[in-house]
Amino acid sequence: MTDIRVVSPITFQNVLFITDFSPCSEIALPHAIALAAGFKGKVYIGHVITPQLYNLVPPDFVPEVLKQSTSYAQRRMERLIKETEFGTVPYEVLLEQGELWGTLRKMVEQNNIDAIVLGTGGRRELQEVLMGSIAEEILRLAHRPVLTVGPDSQEPPPESEPRCILLANDFSVNCLRAVACADSLAHKFGARLVSLHVAPEGTKDPKTTTRLEQFFRQRLEQCLDVAGFQEGQLYFRVEFGVPAESILKSASEHDVDLIVMGVRGADSVVRATCHLGRNTYQVVSEARCPVLAVAG
Repeated sequence: MTDIRVVSPITFQNVLFITDFSPCSEIALPHAIALAAGFKGKVYIGHVITPQLYNLVPPDFVPEVLKQSTSYAQRRMERLIKETEFGTVPYEVLLEQGELWGTLRKMVEQNNIDAIVLGTGGRRELQEVLMGSIAEEILRLAHRPVLTVGPDSQEPPPESEPRCILLANDFSVNCLRAVACADSLAHKFGARLVSLHVAPEGTKDPKTTTRLEQFFRQRLEQCLDVAGFQEGQLYFRVEFGVPAESILKSASEHDVDLIVMGVRGADSVVRATCHLGRNTYQVVSEARCPVLAVAG
């Protein structure tokens, strides 16, 4: 286990919302706006026209197909902008052509993006689409926090302020930035923060269980500046069992608006049973609130 201590706050001023104009992607836009609004930031609305759209047509037809695809994307983008309430949050459209991740990476770097926001389908759609697809690729490769919004997620709370945030902390290096993100968001919005650690079930002895619970609770307290939170704003919780199931259960019991968790980056893909890891996959696919996945 790694010693974790929040070093500096993290801001989310430049937020990139990615859309393919499907209903499940567009439900994430209000959350991108809410996040940017909380930090008095800006929303970038990105869409990438990928080569897959014209790879199967004869070369002579590529210019026309590309022209039509671009025209369609522009019309859909105009419609999306027209139907969205941005309030005082400034926005900018990024419409590019190229390979998906390479193009998105340029968007991120050129606009100093702090977080990426995207919508996902439900569990069945995730099984069939997310793994090995656009969302999975972004979650796995992005070096920025990625906010995923599923179809069961509620609209952002009033005044764009999350009321309760659940931080899933496994004390690994992957959680370093996740802890900092959760800490910054809780302080920025004045939200309650539930810091959760899920330990494996290994003993049925009540005394041993109590000692382990006390130990892990101490570890959770060491990860955060407890004195920086107001009374009743910070909670610690230790569970024993399957991590993903316990995270989802705790999120439901505390009625959280956001789950924050660390994920493995691209360097650990060769060791993973699935690219995102079982816990991240299950939480992202089943959560009834947005999930902020933060690469270590």
